[in-house]
Formats: sequence, structure tokens, C-alpha cells
Amino acid sequence: MSIMKRYTILGFACLIAMMTATSCNQDLLNIPQKGVVAYEDFYQTDEDAESALVTVYDSFVGLFNVSGSNSPAYNVFINAPGDELYWGGGKKEDNIIAQEINEFRTTFGSTNAYLTNVYNQMYKIIYKANLVIDNFWGENGELASSAVKKRCVAEARVIRAWCHMQLACYYGTPPLVDHVLPGDARPTNSDKEELWKWIIKEFGEAAEALPARNGKTDKNGAVKITQGAALAFQGKAMVLHGDYADAKAPLKRVIDSNNYGLVPGPEMRDLFHAAGDGNQEKVFELNFSDLDYYGNNGRWNFQTNQSLFFRQMKAYPDLIIQQTGWGNNMGPTKKFVDALLANEEGSYRQKAWIVSYEQYLTEFPYAKRDKKSDGTLMTKEEKLMDPNRGLDFNKYNDLYANYGWFFFKKVPYQADLLNNSSIRTDQNQIIMRYAEVLLLYAEACAQTGDSNGLQYLNQVAERAGAPTYSALTMENVKKEKWFEMAWEGTRFVDLVRWGDAAKELAFKGTTDTPYLFDDFYVYGTNGKQQSGNPHKAVIRWVDDGWKAKGAGFKPGKNELYPFPFDVLELNPWDAEKGVGLKQNPGWD
Repeated sequence: MSIMKRYTILGFACLIAMMTATSCNQDLLNIPQKGVVAYEDFYQTDEDAESALVTVYDSFVGLFNVSGSNSPAYNVFINAPGDELYWGGGKKEDNIIAQEINEFRTTFGSTNAYLTNVYNQMYKIIYKANLVIDNFWGENGELASSAVKKRCVAEARVIRAWCHMQLACYYGTPPLVDHVLPGDARPTNSDKEELWKWIIKEFGEAAEALPARNGKTDKNGAVKITQGAALAFQGKAMVLHGDYADAKAPLKRVIDSNNYGLVPGPEMRDLFHAAGDGNQEKVFELNFSDLDYYGNNGRWNFQTNQSLFFRQMKAYPDLIIQQTGWGNNMGPTKKFVDALLANEEGSYRQKAWIVSYEQYLTEFPYAKRDKKSDGTLMTKEEKLMDPNRGLDFNKYNDLYANYGWFFFKKVPYQADLLNNSSIRTDQNQIIMRYAEVLLLYAEACAQTGDSNGLQYLNQVAERAGAPTYSALTMENVKKEKWFEMAWEGTRFVDLVRWGDAAKELAFKGTTDTPYLFDDFYVYGTNGKQQSGNPHKAVIRWVDDGWKAKGAGFKPGKNELYPFPFDVLELNPWDAEKGVGLKQNPGWD
């Protein structure tokens, strides 16, 4: 059975059976349950192992569907604190709890719903993984003899370690949960060094029990945990921990496997869309499927889970979904835009990642608006004078927190839509791609004085259509990774571990905010009067007042997130007994 079928057909039936089986106490029931597999009878066969593993992937998929408000929580969790984007909206306070993280506001704290929901979902995934590992592990600490069970346990170990790695990056000392805990457990903070050693060891041991992807065209090998994925995660964990010399070995094994490659520059725009699902660059991505009984958990609902739409626009290009959403949270910062344009304006990467307001209005087809009354197509100049496109100033006077450019990297396409839907798409969600492997290897080499990494750094730059580098320096690695991995959840963690966070994030919440106006309209008339000028982004910088209230990155505090208030309330720190959870520094 293919992995795609295995992860979907077995999905919810197994989840329901397992949840019921693990939560029922038969001694308290007078009426025998029908259609339920008893806990002690379930974890037996290879088929049981496969079914149990499906629930792990199902919860992993759920990480990208949990919300904290009107955006997907994990998207906010990994991207909001970086220096690549402003968290804007239809108006100044359109998504306050995301903006709290984005600008390090004084209102930001342990009750933030985005952080709470991601934290809880991570441990839900870990719990599901532990069910697989605890129940299919051998009696003497060895893996079960069945090849299927051995593989399922290995896949679960990798996913469990990945969750701990993410938690370690953002919380520092999260509890290490390596088995199913009893109901009265009081897990405490992990030892930071011991946690990272455990994560690295888990990835490495699991890798040796996993099959490799079967070549660059193996789509099934991109949507399950393979040896290549485990090795890539191990190398990443080593780099994050500063074990640069050791990191080179697992990362080089991925490179030398010839199971992965960079897609050509003209195909970069497909990487985050259905057309790019399972391609050669995907080391691991979550498989989203369109099956009626699989429910919304198997559908990438951008209306509630991405909020990437241009709600303020009168019309949409044919390429993207024709659906309104919750504002504009995809505005790249002036800092990022200026740096990318200075490095490679017009490159494949620049065109795939970001577009300007004017490009949005003129460089994409608008089927219902591009033709004039005589049937001929509008010129660019005529499009810029078209009153039926651009910002709808009858609804919005401006675009809040927008510098005149949009992140186009993950904006959903019409081609991504499910059949008969104007909202839901099912393109896969990337967790690790080959470009990141190359950049991690280049960094490991740069940190150890090994010039061998230069060729791999330049592979990424050359594919992007950007200038290549003459030397392997950390400055060049940092720049290339910033441009390539923008909006993929790596930047904030990188800035913290490089010791650059205080400098590079100093502008967040402490400088004026850009507001985009359209020169097509006369300011102050709410869009009811046209100026006679072409559509053009005009940026006004406004002091939103948060600097005076103490916003901004604070060293010694903002390197880590606060542990969620609800979690601390349920498991408070008891210094005398040494149990419970301690809050991170600066968040008490």
C-alpha cells in the first residue's frame, strides 16, 4: 500500500479506536462497548503498528491547523518574531496577539493563545508518538523483530525528537517526555544540554532503522520519515546546538545520497504549491489529502489557517484564490525587501518570493479586467489607470504595516484548490527541503574553516539566479540563508543562536510603521475621489505608540518564549520537591 493511502485511509478510523481504547476504564462500565478495540488487544500486529503511526502523522498535520485567533498558530509561532515581515492587517489592531509577538509588545506574555495552542499540540504529537514507541518496543530495550514495527517505531522517534527540537529552540528547557506519562505526572524542565544530546541521539539511531528515499522522483519518499529526513534533522540539531564538526557527517550523507536536488530556478514558485508536491527538493513534507471522511484536518483551509488574502483589494489576479480573509499578514519588512533587491533584483527567487504593489496589479492576468471594451488587452500603463483594480479605498484607506511589497511565497493558488471549493487547498506542508540541508552544511563548514561548503552555498545562490560567493564566510552564509529561507520559520532561531537578535531585531516595535496608500486616490477622501495619477504605492511612516509603551526586543528575555500560563497553573514549580515547571527568565 502506498504511503499516501496509508496515511489517509487508516487515519480517523484508527484515531477514534485508539482514543477510545486508551481512555476507557472497563471496570467502571456496566455495558460492554461495541466496535471498540481494547487497549491490551490493539498493539499487537504490523497492521496495528501502521495504524498507530497514522495517528502520529495525523496530529503532526494538526499542528498546521490549530489556531490562536484568525491565523494558524504555528505560522505565527515560528515567523512572527523574525525580521522578515510585519504582522499587519486590515487595520492597526487586526490581529493583536500576533502583533504582540511580532513587535515584542509589553502586552505579550504567557497567556498568548498562539503560543499556548502550539505548545499543547506539540505535546499531543509527542504523546501519540510515545504510544507507538512504548507499545512496539522490544522486551529488552531492543526494537521488535518485525521490520514493519521497527520502521514505525523509528518514524515515531524522529517525529518525537523533531517536536522536542522545536520546543528546545523556543522554550530552552521544555520537559523531556520520552514515554507515556501517568495522569499524576509532574514533568519538570529538562537540562538543556542533556535534552539536545537526547534529540541528536534519537535522530541518529532512528536513521539507521529507516529506509532511504528511492531517488529524486520518489514522491512517496517525500511524505514520510525516511533515513534522509532523519539525517537532515540530526544535522540541523547539531548545527543548532553548535556541534558544527559533527554536523557535517549526517548532512553530507543526505547530499551524497543523490536522492534530493534543487529544482530549477524557474520552478521555485511551485515549491509551496500543489505542482511542487513530492518534488526532488522535498526532504520531508506533510501529506494533505482531499477525502470527505478525513475532515478539515486533511485540508489546508487558508480562510481560517493562513489569512494570506488581499482582503483590501478590489480584484485578484487569476493565479491566486479569489477569497477574502483576515487581512494582510504577509508584508515583508523594509529591511528584508531592501536587502533582497540590493542583492538580486529580478532573480528567480525575488520574483517567486515577493512582488511589489505595482507588479501585483500589472504582471498577472486578470481575466475579467484585462480586456477593454473593444476586446484588446490593456497595456501596463492602462492597467495602472484602471479604477477596477488595486486597493478598495471605499473600504480601507490604507494597508497597515505594508512597505509596498507582498510575500507571495505561500499565497494559495487557484491550482491548489480542492475540487468545487473556493477556500480549501491540499498542497503539502514543507518541514525540510534540500536547500536548507545545503545551507546547514555550508554553515557547519564555515564554522570549522572547511572551504568544501562553498560549492553548496553557491548551489543555492546560483539556482536562485543570485550572485555567487567567492569565499565561505559566516556573513555570506547568514545572508544567503536569510534570503532563501525567509518565512519558513528559521530566522528568529538563527538570530538568537548567532547572538545577533538584539541588533537585528532592534527596529521591531521601536520604529515607525509603514502604511501603504495608493497615489491613484486623493488622501483624506476615503477613496471616493481619484487623483488622476496611476496606481502607485506611497508609503507613510507612522508612530503607533508602542515604543513609548516599552515594546521591542529585550535581551535576556525575548530569546525564549514564556511557558503558557495554563500549563504553569496545572503544573506549578515546587522548589522543595523539585517537580513542576519553572517559567523562563524575564517572564515571571
